[in-house]
Amino acid sequence: MSYERVKGIKIENGEVFINSHSNNDTADYHYWKCEGLTKIYQEKGQKELDIEILKEYEEGNFQSSIKNKYTRALKVLYYVLKAEYNLFNWRTGDFQARETFRKSQAYKDLLWKALNTKLPKEKFIVKNLNNNGYVRKETTRHIFYCSEKEQAKIYDFKEQAERTANLTALKGHSEVIQI
Repeated sequence: MSYERVKGIKIENGEVFINSHSNNDTADYHYWKCEGLTKIYQEKGQKELDIEILKEYEEGNFQSSIKNKYTRALKVLYYVLKAEYNLFNWRTGDFQARETFRKSQAYKDLLWKALNTKLPKEKFIVKNLNNNGYVRKETTRHIFYCSEKEQAKIYDFKEQAERTANLTALKGHSEVIQI
């Protein structure tokens, strides 16, 4: 399934432009006018536009490695508002029922709440007890370590750090440290 790798979204003269490229395309990033989002912005305003963009991220149509308010709101949905979000999470349970819930005002309200909830101030790192190193980076296949605590990957949520600590390579040989 294809998705847009988004570098940025901006509004110019009442129109929404996205700097992105498709994951199944070799073309470089480029700005393009998004007609659908422009229509939402012009007819319903900034709040509805933000909710719709967050929906695109949540559904996987937009993806980004750059931190922005939408990627932060996704983390809030997954970790802070988890109990509320599970009602609407399309990845679990009865898909047809979830689709009905996702069209409700309650779903839009939850997305708006996520956009306006701050990330917790507590941050976490993962220490490998075997080599006294810290997780610096993780990919789908590897975990990279560093010896300096200052270079360690910082996790916004304890659950994220615990997930990494429980990977096969670290299971039983790591600890999650709050910084």
